Amino acid sequence: MSKPRYYFPGSSRKADLDFAHLGFDYRPCPYRFEAVYRDGFWRVRGLLESTDIQISEGSQCLHYGQQLFEGMKVHGGPDGRVYSFRPAENARRMNEGAHYLCGPEVPEELFIRGIEEVVAANHPYIPPYGSGAALYVRPLYLGIGDNIGVKPARSFVFRIFVSPVGPYFKGGFGPDQGKQFLVSRLDRAAPMGSGHVKAGGNYACSFSPGREAKDHGFAEALYLDPREHRYIEEIGAANFLGFTKSALVTPDSASVLRSITRISLLEIAKKSFGWATEERKIALEELDEMASAACCGTAAVICWINRIVDGDREWTFPFDDRWQKLHDTLVGIQNGSLDDPFGWRHEIPLE
Repeated sequence: MSKPRYYFPGSSRKADLDFAHLGFDYRPCPYRFEAVYRDGFWRVRGLLESTDIQISEGSQCLHYGQQLFEGMKVHGGPDGRVYSFRPAENARRMNEGAHYLCGPEVPEELFIRGIEEVVAANHPYIPPYGSGAALYVRPLYLGIGDNIGVKPARSFVFRIFVSPVGPYFKGGFGPDQGKQFLVSRLDRAAPMGSGHVKAGGNYACSFSPGREAKDHGFAEALYLDPREHRYIEEIGAANFLGFTKSALVTPDSASVLRSITRISLLEIAKKSFGWATEERKIALEELDEMASAACCGTAAVICWINRIVDGDREWTFPFDDRWQKLHDTLVGIQNGSLDDPFGWRHEIPLE
């Protein structure tokens, strides 16, 4: 079957947006992709124009949090092509979550087909190369049906929408854009809970500590491990990174999401620059000896941390040029301005 084509008046032009000054906000685009699971099969509905989803009031996603989401970015390259970054990894992570939440997996080919179709259909909204913006891609997975008991759904909606976005943290990345974070004594995830999957309910737990941090002038909350409140876990919706005297370190915890950005940065650090890397427990007190700190994620890419506060204790960190090298290499691979020795870049066919 040939791939569908989409017509836009003046489709050779970009949408009328100031791409260079976008914030990280939701801007609906014309099309979204959807498939529905029922009676043991995924049925593709294809591209839809309505932003609304109609589901039963008894749906498990509304009452019991049987819901997942993913986040990824698509970039326009200097060659005029369009690239996504490691979409198969996002598919695998969503399916790990689907298994944990007792739902059916989304076939990887369906996941990637949806990414390709929704990006191609909304191509006027892909920010141009050099704008500093990207097309954010949000796959959703919802347990639905007529239900009132605490049990897994029998039907599911898989939907993907896109939105052009700018930097997650205002100001973006750079040596003059350090951010400050407040250590929270509240937990984002239970020790043996769902913190390792990208379930929506995990993020509801971050609203209150995040509000407290922002009310005191910080960018976000920094979470400690939920068992002992001794070890660094993560920062808001981003993973922690730090340079010690000997290595680039990041927390190893069963309650932290497997960040695709983080594992990519660790591989770049090790294979491209020859730096030692470690995934291990990091006690808060180790910040005394840390040379520099940052956080990373799909939305944030890399954010330099210049200050962490815990009650009457605080730590400050200088900007480290190694963050710049990691940032530039990752973004260069993502947008096609650098070679991709890892095979991570996935071209989106527009025709």
